[in-house]
Amino acid sequence: MTNWMCHTPIPGDGRFCPNCGTPSGGLSHPAPQPTDELQQRLALALAGRYEITMLLGRGGMAVVYLAQDLTLERQVAIKVLPPEMAHDQKLVVRFQQEAKTAAKLDHPNIIPIYRVEHEAGLVYFVMKYVTGRSLDQLLEQGPVSFDVTRRILREVALALGHAHQRGIVHRDVKPANIMMEADGRVMLTDFGISKVLEGSSQLTGTGNIIGTPHYMAPEQAKGLEVDGRADQYALAVVGHQLLTGKQPFDGSSHSILYKHVFEAPPRIFESRPDAPTDLCAALDRALAKEPEKRFRTMEEFAAAVSGEGRSSPTLVSPAVATKEVAIRSPRWTQHVVPRVLIAVILCAGLSGTAWGGYRFFQKPQPALQRPVPRPERPVAPSPVVPDSSAVRLTRIDSAPLVPAPAPQNQVDAPSISPRAITSPTRPAKKEYAMLTVASEPWGTLFVGGEEVGPTPVVDYPLGLGTHRIRVEQEGYVTKVETLIVTSPTPIRRRYVLEPAGPR
Repeated sequence: MTNWMCHTPIPGDGRFCPNCGTPSGGLSHPAPQPTDELQQRLALALAGRYEITMLLGRGGMAVVYLAQDLTLERQVAIKVLPPEMAHDQKLVVRFQQEAKTAAKLDHPNIIPIYRVEHEAGLVYFVMKYVTGRSLDQLLEQGPVSFDVTRRILREVALALGHAHQRGIVHRDVKPANIMMEADGRVMLTDFGISKVLEGSSQLTGTGNIIGTPHYMAPEQAKGLEVDGRADQYALAVVGHQLLTGKQPFDGSSHSILYKHVFEAPPRIFESRPDAPTDLCAALDRALAKEPEKRFRTMEEFAAAVSGEGRSSPTLVSPAVATKEVAIRSPRWTQHVVPRVLIAVILCAGLSGTAWGGYRFFQKPQPALQRPVPRPERPVAPSPVVPDSSAVRLTRIDSAPLVPAPAPQNQVDAPSISPRAITSPTRPAKKEYAMLTVASEPWGTLFVGGEEVGPTPVVDYPLGLGTHRIRVEQEGYVTKVETLIVTSPTPIRRRYVLEPAGPR
């Protein structure tokens, strides 16, 4: 059995086309009119304004031609709905919605729409002609380099973020709808099944499944309401395919949807062991089964896949149907920073006290400078035992005379040893080892029972001693390790989380 719209083979258990998402049964349409006849009709309708040059391709429900704009002297692409399909009002509304939706968006990575027309029995719209190729064609050559993958994902994410800010969810993000211009710019196209969240479109609703199975988010596969995080999931599938050269799940339409809902995608490291840890972690997070565990906005996702997330996250637009919240500092900084400030203040106070004592003891003390008694007349020296009032004096090098220690039964001014006058003792500097943890897929890092945050975590300070760390993720076996820190040498860990078995 083949799809009546795009002629894609549909497996026996398929409920809809794996290419364009059209339901496999229930509708019967005549075969599309031959392309050359349609081209003649279009050329006749557009005579004097556009000159049809050549056929660019046929999609799920439209044909695209290259044309010359005779007024503005530029090349354009004209997308037309074949007349045989124009009797289906739902298809006409869907086709026109694509043009009107894209026309509302003004972004350098979204193909602009110039005009929308319905004349001479033809429904068509005119858009910019992209001189390049689609990601489908690029992927025919195999996996893509890391730098190109980062750039593609970032630019498409920013384009989707622009649409999400205006309440528009694409719902069909896939390589066929991402174009690469000759100058390298990435362009997003085909908003044919997009959903305007704040509008009144009744094309789809809860319980209806529309999209391409290979790139459907779990909530979309279940027929639930979707928001911008469904586009994020689909773009992460595209990223997985760019890195590995293949889609995460394969099989019949039904089995692919089942895997999206219940199975974890294959690990990117298995196909690309040299893949950047931060890029893989970002894609794993965007491929989370629950939407709330993905990135809150496409701008946040763009920062993560481009490497910006390792330094300072960039949050621009609010998430679709949700409000953006202020970014929180990692929990460990809420404890470490105040303690460091308190330690600095205490060290300054102790240093000042010690310096003041040192200066005090350096000054001559009059109470301890007792004059040597002078005899009234010369007395011949003789061994005489001193009485209780006698005081013995000694000289230390060239220093002033200071009293020597008196016998235990004598009462006199306290004596001070030169050793008592020493430099103030400074507190020992506390040392830390900087801990970096990454995991595949991403998980939550705990250190000593305290939650640090989602991986990857970079340069988390560990004091000298023993620390117990663990990485948790729902549906995976928890990784636990005890670290003994004896020096400030950096510690790096990368864990591969194993899927948990049935409970």
